Amino acid sequence: MIHKIAATALAPVLLLAAPALSAPAPETQRSIKGVRAVENHWARAFVTGDAAYLGALLADDYVSVGATGRPRPKAEIIALAQKIAAGPNPPKPTESTSKIVVRGDAAISTAVGDTDASVDVFHYEGGRWRAWYSQHTPVKPPAA
Repeated sequence: MIHKIAATALAPVLLLAAPALSAPAPETQRSIKGVRAVENHWARAFVTGDAAYLGALLADDYVSVGATGRPRPKAEIIALAQKIAAGPNPPKPTESTSKIVVRGDAAISTAVGDTDASVDVFHYEGGRWRAWYSQHTPVKPPAA
């Protein structure tokens, strides 16, 4: 009898929890929310030197073009992240405020800050987002 009462009492809780338990993790969602979750994790992984996450996120043919115009491959970006993380004062990650557009299996994220403008291009593959290309361009201060 006690088991029947307990099961009856738990049934509504389990019904309410079921959608949350079966919902995909934010990073695997093919949506703006999914790309935003990936970007925030990417920022944390970069400043902490998380080579495993960066290795999985960045496509094998990933390229990042920085302020100097020089393209950097995946391995160089991961090495840079580890160097920054090992430094005396690694930066704190910031939450993404970029504008994200998702079209099918592709997403573009654009952001403009005080010192640079950036674009990240993603593609959805194997149930997750992969970064494929990044561009960082310096922003000139307004003329005085």
